[in-house]
Amino acid sequence: MTKLKKWLAAALALLMLLPLAACGDNTENPDDPAHTDTNAVTEADTDFFPDVAKTDYQGAGFRMIGFNAPGSWYYAESLSNEQGSLHVLNNTIYEMNTLVEEYLGITMEYEHISSVVTGGEIFDAVQPTIMSGDDVYQLCILHPYYSYTKFITRNYALDFHTLPDFDPEQPYWNAEVMERLSINDHAFIGLGDLCEYSINMIYCNKDKLAEASRTVPYEMVRNGNWTLDEFFSLTSGLYADDGNGRRDNRDTYGFAAMWDANGSAFMQGCDIYVATRNESDTFELSLYNDRLIDMYDKLYTWSKDESTYLWSFGNRSNPSIAMDFLDGNAYFTHDKLGTVYLEAEFAPGMLPMPKYDTNQDEYSHVNWGNNVVIPGTVKNKDMVGQVLELMGYYSKTLVQEKYYDEVLQLRVSEAPDDRDMVELIYNTVVYDPGIAFCDGNGQLWNLVYLPCFAIHNNDKSISAYYKANSRGAQRWLDNLFTKVE
Repeated sequence: MTKLKKWLAAALALLMLLPLAACGDNTENPDDPAHTDTNAVTEADTDFFPDVAKTDYQGAGFRMIGFNAPGSWYYAESLSNEQGSLHVLNNTIYEMNTLVEEYLGITMEYEHISSVVTGGEIFDAVQPTIMSGDDVYQLCILHPYYSYTKFITRNYALDFHTLPDFDPEQPYWNAEVMERLSINDHAFIGLGDLCEYSINMIYCNKDKLAEASRTVPYEMVRNGNWTLDEFFSLTSGLYADDGNGRRDNRDTYGFAAMWDANGSAFMQGCDIYVATRNESDTFELSLYNDRLIDMYDKLYTWSKDESTYLWSFGNRSNPSIAMDFLDGNAYFTHDKLGTVYLEAEFAPGMLPMPKYDTNQDEYSHVNWGNNVVIPGTVKNKDMVGQVLELMGYYSKTLVQEKYYDEVLQLRVSEAPDDRDMVELIYNTVVYDPGIAFCDGNGQLWNLVYLPCFAIHNNDKSISAYYKANSRGAQRWLDNLFTKVE
């Protein structure tokens, strides 16, 4: 942050409004109770504010390191007066940084790793400072699986519970996931609203569904009846050839998508986890059971249906194989929650991952985005805990609201159904220890990607696939607990 920050912060409210004033189609009524003016969110306007006293750490640095570009979630370098929703988000993040800085008297800093080849670049940058005992970095923002095992087994990560002001009971922390990932009662991995999630979900073409006299299943979702079987039924019987007599990427399909980590997300969506905690309080493989076998059998059969069109990550840019949902030739697709389909000429709809059956308690959406780790060399645990509490709070009350309203363009007054779906998705984020700790073990990595790899391999049964990978994967998980005190 520059020395001009205080002056710039004073101009923030005006600059935040510039992109909105330039949008002629903004019909949101500021008097509507659903309207959120993020500049006005203060302690007095909310039911809760973190139990963190205003402090002056005399400009102490709080340095983050991550793969995320500045302005995308955690840190913004400066204000922007350019038009566009992403610039509005940049300014909201800048506001969050400024509020935290001024409340605690700190200076927030960010090191962006822009070149990613191995995925271990953050660990490589931080390791020398940890080995020398230097308190250089206070937060590492990591990929969903790279480097957690190294940080933890080498005792480079700090237990979140050692931070005096860490309060996992607050809604901006995902305490359930942090507990699920803990090792020997240590919470080394943090997850919450301060993290930029990457969540796979279902998109639909409302116009094509209406033409086919099929209903977008919003009410089915709300009633808890949006299941795997309903998803398969709704995406079937919709194939249409383009007239050339060949089944290719110019035809019309009920479902068309690249099949990668998004395909693997069907497991957690159906409440199936690669690894869970057992009675001995260690991790054990837990995916291979009747539920997985049934889910995979149905998924495999559906993948062979003429209305389903899948392609691999390697063909993502192959014009003769990949399809673009924006072309309007598919009724449904499967992609990350984001802005990629906002420019569609048709009306896109947004839906959560289906449950396994109606007996499943909740919808589940596995995070393939960031988790955070605190280097074990941090000296001022009070400051670090207070910064994280405030960042979590403002991420929830400032950043997420702006993300919903302006980036995803899901204002309650304009897109109530899709807004409900996205909030449901955000409120049902889960994680899998198998994903967190698969870096470094090919067998566990294969199990994490089981629905993806097995379907690409045309495996009718997964028993042989599981048997080939389970022993080495379990040994790897066992070793985690022997290397951590």
